[in-house]
Amino acid sequence: MHKTFKYRLYPTATQQELLHQQLAEACRLYNAALQERIAAYRTHRKSVNYYDQAAQLTEIRKAGDLGLPNCHCAQDVLKRLDKAFKAFFQRSKRGQKPGFPRFKSYRRYDSITFPSHGDGNKMLPSGHLFVQGVGNIKVKLHRPLHGKSKTVSVKRNVVKWHRDREPEAVPPSADETSPCSASCSPPQEGVAASSQSRGAAA
Repeated sequence: MHKTFKYRLYPTATQQELLHQQLAEACRLYNAALQERIAAYRTHRKSVNYYDQAAQLTEIRKAGDLGLPNCHCAQDVLKRLDKAFKAFFQRSKRGQKPGFPRFKSYRRYDSITFPSHGDGNKMLPSGHLFVQGVGNIKVKLHRPLHGKSKTVSVKRNVVKWHRDREPEAVPPSADETSPCSASCSPPQEGVAASSQSRGAAA
């Protein structure tokens, strides 16, 4: 079972710029990986998979050609593309409209994911979220976080927390039921955060 909590972040102007830069780099990596897959098939009729592309990340980062500070965050970008291709092939097999993976614009690429809490990110006792390459960002914790954090996804004006323990049953808050919660509010100096939990039965 997964449960999502959303929390608003309040980055400084400098931190906002650094977050935007990481989103832009993630988008650039996604599109470059997609272009490589297309070119490999057109030129050599070769299929490139996630493992082929992930193996290149170390050299790319050493050469300074990627601005994402966290390696596992970069790997997640490639996994996102791999998931899009798997869904494409599954739709093709079912005879549905395939919908080939598309290049993404910066405006549409609005999140990065840290697969492990504590690796490139950490919730601090001071009420700040540490994000590698950005610093400590102020968080409005309108409700407590329970259980062990799994993964953290930082979205434009939203942060998602995936937690390892099934939380107690509680009535839904306004943030969870409103169609215009923190995650979909218009851009401003505040950013939002959300949290997800997974029970043992998941």
